[in-house]
Amino acid sequence: MRRDIIALAEMGKGIMVRDLSQNAFACFFKNYDYYWLKYTFERGTKENITSLLVGHSMPRFGVNDNDIPGLINLSFMSQDYYYSFKIIEKALKDMPSIKTVILGTSYMSPFMDLSKSKNSGEIARVVNVYGRYFHDIHNLHRDIYETNLADIVECSEDMEEYIFELYNQRKEDYFCRERNRQSLSDIIWSDPLSEDKRMDLVKKRTAFHNKFLAYTDAYSENLEILKNIAEICESGHAELIIVVFPSNSYYRRAIDPRFKESYQRQIEKIEKRYSVRCVDLYDSDRFDSIYDFVDTDHLNDRGAAAMTQFLRCYLRE
Repeated sequence: MRRDIIALAEMGKGIMVRDLSQNAFACFFKNYDYYWLKYTFERGTKENITSLLVGHSMPRFGVNDNDIPGLINLSFMSQDYYYSFKIIEKALKDMPSIKTVILGTSYMSPFMDLSKSKNSGEIARVVNVYGRYFHDIHNLHRDIYETNLADIVECSEDMEEYIFELYNQRKEDYFCRERNRQSLSDIIWSDPLSEDKRMDLVKKRTAFHNKFLAYTDAYSENLEILKNIAEICESGHAELIIVVFPSNSYYRRAIDPRFKESYQRQIEKIEKRYSVRCVDLYDSDRFDSIYDFVDTDHLNDRGAAAMTQFLRCYLRE
């Protein structure tokens, strides 16, 4: 009888552990970027990190984290200059071994402000990732913030060990078997698409992006934030490298050329005042417009390998 009770107790314990593990798995992937930010910061304080990469989805898709020694990649699917600054500020304080800060950008970057976005996904990212970690919601209205707080999936303390292990198993690269580059894209760009179909896809994407030109308030604020980034790198004795990530030829044909002009005006002001290196790969012939892209404007595995190789060599110069 006692053996039966013990067996039942052990079975119950096993079921509880399994349920806890499954719940932790779901919670981890629901909060993937938050935990990646949190645990990568913690890991960085324990390792000899010499380079920091920040930025939005282009540097996130475009670099293989583990293929550049000493690099920590804290770019995410969406990140504006403000939250890049918050990451740089904390990283330089917590990881004094950092000697190089790489700001990954696109010509659209000066017009981005996640906290003023009307996109529910971007608002959720401010609330659930950056606001949650830094306790800073930038320009997001308090009522919008509080409304979105209800959607945060909080993980219980007893899940923390399981969640950390899930991160630890994937820490070598942000992209993993559950979340690869293709799964995070809405289209399959490498398919044998007609030229007309490719241009249709690009026109839909750039029609959305071209609206950002109206965000002149964000453009003005981002110049000041960019100055703050340059200043904090100088005071932290870290070299700042600003990189424009590549775009394919289809995208370049459809995006408003005023983005490039506006971007370059900002960078010229930064270059006049601060010691920075700027690398523009926007129309680089290193990348094939079909076979190196996962969609209209992000690199795929092959393109990321080429970009990573370039960046690794560039950092050695």
